[in-house]
Amino acid sequence: MSVSQALLGSALLAAQTLLAAAPSQAQDAVNWLRRGIDMPSDLHISNMWHPRGGQLYATDPLTLWQTEGETLRVPDAPARLIGLLEREQGRTAAMALIWSEADVVCGEDLSTVGVDTGLAGFLTPANVAALEAYSDPSQGPYHGTYAEQLDATIPTIPFIVELPSGATFPVSGSGWGDGGYPVASLYDADGNMVALYAQFMGGTEDWLLPAPCADPTS
Repeated sequence: MSVSQALLGSALLAAQTLLAAAPSQAQDAVNWLRRGIDMPSDLHISNMWHPRGGQLYATDPLTLWQTEGETLRVPDAPARLIGLLEREQGRTAAMALIWSEADVVCGEDLSTVGVDTGLAGFLTPANVAALEAYSDPSQGPYHGTYAEQLDATIPTIPFIVELPSGATFPVSGSGWGDGGYPVASLYDADGNMVALYAQFMGGTEDWLLPAPCADPTS
């Protein structure tokens, strides 16, 4: 184990509190999110997806904003794609990748995903390259089978897109539409990332963000 891994493990073991708005009992990532968004929601369970290489971008899957900077580090392992759908119109309040059912201890506010087309996705660098290769010079990526898949369910609930090349990645409608939305990770007591999520809607004015893992050097 590296020094950085040991420090992260110590920090995670020391962190034992969640957001003040979240309940005090132990919860897995799905229940943590459901309680935290503080609005009536239904759980949508989609397919498994493997972010090969353990790196991805949170981006608008039609504009590909924010895909030239630093990637988000995630487990290089299959994850279950889920969505929390608000009950009035079935729009996605949160989209998440779930690697484990372990209890959430703490997490990290990672980035903000900028949305300009009412859609958000998690794409690896290879997915971005595949979508750019698929794009039409005059229409961009919104054509053919990709456009058909995006239009199949409106409002778009989280699902796995598949390009003709075989590339797959998660896409979801972004709640009420365009804007900037938080992307955060959740960790268990052993220092493992159990989930990555983007939140688009909530029952309060504040975004749902996890309690930060304690800094062992402070």
